[in-house]
Amino acid sequence: MPQAVIVGIVDYPEEGKFMAKPNPAGDFLQFIIGGCLFGSGGFLLANQVMVRSAVTYSSYRSRYGGWGDGGGFAMPFGTPGMGLLMLPLALGVCLMFAGTYKRWANLLVWASLAALFVGVLNSLRMTFMATTLWQLAVYVVMIGAGGGLMFRSLNSYQPEPTPKADDFDAKKELEELRRRIDSRDS
Repeated sequence: MPQAVIVGIVDYPEEGKFMAKPNPAGDFLQFIIGGCLFGSGGFLLANQVMVRSAVTYSSYRSRYGGWGDGGGFAMPFGTPGMGLLMLPLALGVCLMFAGTYKRWANLLVWASLAALFVGVLNSLRMTFMATTLWQLAVYVVMIGAGGGLMFRSLNSYQPEPTPKADDFDAKKELEELRRRIDSRDS
C-alpha cells in the first residue's frame, strides 16, 4: 500500500497509527528547549517558597499561648522523639557491620532513615510567598510546556512493537520451508 506523507507525519493505513519521522537534530533541540523551560519554571516556582522551622518560641504572647509561628528562635532540642530514632538506626548499622541478620539490619537502617527523613520534613514549615495569578500561571505553563516538549521529542524514538506469531503459523511456515529445501535437494 502507498504511504501518504502529510506535513512530517507518516500515515500507516494498515496499522492506523500516526508516527512522526525521527529528526535527531530537531528533536535534540526541542528536548533542550523543553528542559530549559521545565527547569526555569521549576526554579521560579521553588523560589517563591519560604522554608523555616515549624516550632519556634516567640518573644511575644500570642493568642494561642507562649508558642507562636512568628518571630523568635527555634527550639534548641529539635523535634521531640527524633533522638529515639537513632537507636534502631545504630542497632541496624551494628548488625550490618557485624554481618549477621542482614535482612533485619537493612530493615532497621532503611526504616530509621525513612522515619528521620519524614520527621525532618514534618518539622519544616513551607509557605508560598505572595505572587500574582499571572506569575503563578506563567510558572505552571513553563513547567507543563517544558515537560511536554521533552516527552514529544522522545516520542518518535519509541520501539515499535513486534508482532507475535502464533505457534500454528510458525509451524506452517517451518513446514513450508522444509518442503522448499527438500525440493531443492531432489
